[in-house]
Amino acid sequence: MVVMKRKICYLFIGAALCMITPMEGIAQNVDSKTERRMLRTGNEDYEKEKYTEAEVNYRRALDADPSSKMAAYNIGNALFRQGKYDEAARQYGDLTDKERPDDGKVESAGNWYNLGNSLYMQGKYAESIEAYKNSLRRNPDDHEARYNLRMAQLKLQQQQQQQQNQDNQQQNQNNQQQQQNQQNQNNQQNRDNDKDKEKQQNSPQEQQNQNPQNSGRQEDRPADNGQPQPGEMSRENAQQILDAMQQDEKATQEKVQKALLEQRKKRKTDKEW
Repeated sequence: MVVMKRKICYLFIGAALCMITPMEGIAQNVDSKTERRMLRTGNEDYEKEKYTEAEVNYRRALDADPSSKMAAYNIGNALFRQGKYDEAARQYGDLTDKERPDDGKVESAGNWYNLGNSLYMQGKYAESIEAYKNSLRRNPDDHEARYNLRMAQLKLQQQQQQQQNQDNQQQNQNNQQQQQNQQNQNNQQNRDNDKDKEKQQNSPQEQQNQNPQNSGRQEDRPADNGQPQPGEMSRENAQQILDAMQQDEKATQEKVQKALLEQRKKRKTDKEW
């Protein structure tokens, strides 16, 4: 397991009064005595690893002297030791934002170094890399800053590779899901087609009856099973009528023949006279 090296922050209280540079247009009430006392009390708590109490006393020192960079710096240290890395990063960030050209390079490098540590602990490796670089620009001989810079670069590479792997895995899952959905759709379409074919094979008569062009086909007519349909004559009755008609025709022919015979006889008799 890789452990990031942390710079030990030494806390100093100057014996001489700090020179106060008030902000433009704003009058500041400075209680230097209280500021020094609160810094001293905060340092004692810090050395005893009472970081919460140390933070409270450092804030009291900052209230007594709002321009105290040492109080602001030590607040960041106490927050870092409490694991409040986001708040610590904001505290160190305020210090770097307020840098001036006449600030000491070692002091400025320390602010950037601790900002890098706070960002590193949050997994913000890209931002921590920039902070370590700024620290090294001000203090190129800081080997711990150089070591932490390399650690942050390695962590960033691992983070990016992990993210790439996750993206690839998600893309593969999406592709597989799309293929599965397409396969399910094809299977459903095939099942629907099979059902349609089966329905057509099992119901040909129904389909023909539904088609007007098939209404005159022989297979649509009722089957002749010898039984009379409503409104139709039976075969037996038809045969009887036919027989009767034939008898009548025969009788008529006999009458005609008889009449012709009598007429011939009459003509013969007339000739004899």
